[in-house]
Amino acid sequence: MSKRRRYDVVTLGDLIKQVTLWVVDIILVVVLALSLSHLFATRVRMEGSSMSATLSNGDKLMLNRLKGPILPIQRYDIVAYELEGREGVFLKRVLALPGESLQIREGKVYINGEALTENDYTKSLSYAGEAQKGITLGEDEYFVVGENADASLDSRFSDVGNIPGRNILGTVWFRYAPFRHLRVFP
Repeated sequence: MSKRRRYDVVTLGDLIKQVTLWVVDIILVVVLALSLSHLFATRVRMEGSSMSATLSNGDKLMLNRLKGPILPIQRYDIVAYELEGREGVFLKRVLALPGESLQIREGKVYINGEALTENDYTKSLSYAGEAQKGITLGEDEYFVVGENADASLDSRFSDVGNIPGRNILGTVWFRYAPFRHLRVFP
């Protein structure tokens, strides 16, 4: 006994209906993705060499806009911020958090009197600037420095100072260009 094959007949109307459903689904996914990225992320471009070797001039980055207003900013996060009276977006690494006291003495960073473990972010801070005397941060202030300390205008200088939380746009989430250097930041 042989089985008979059953064939479904697809009409042009059925085909158009299926294609239309696929197109609508694709459009909805794209709109949702763009909306979420606009609400929770921002794109910036690294200008200069103050964050080398982690970031290079021309790197294109995506920021997490939830860090700061909703999620806490952590020590060593790379933040993007604006300075009043200056044009552009600046990218630096957070060394001290709100309410902490900071001092840079003999190239070492002290937070609340205790030395931070020397790492790639703190080993080149030979110039202490305003932090030599010691600084206590306010409730919504951050002390930031560039990784390339000799080429960085950061919180150590009086014309920058501590960065108010309201000026922070977010933390670096990932680098998407150049593509060969694609990287996600913690």
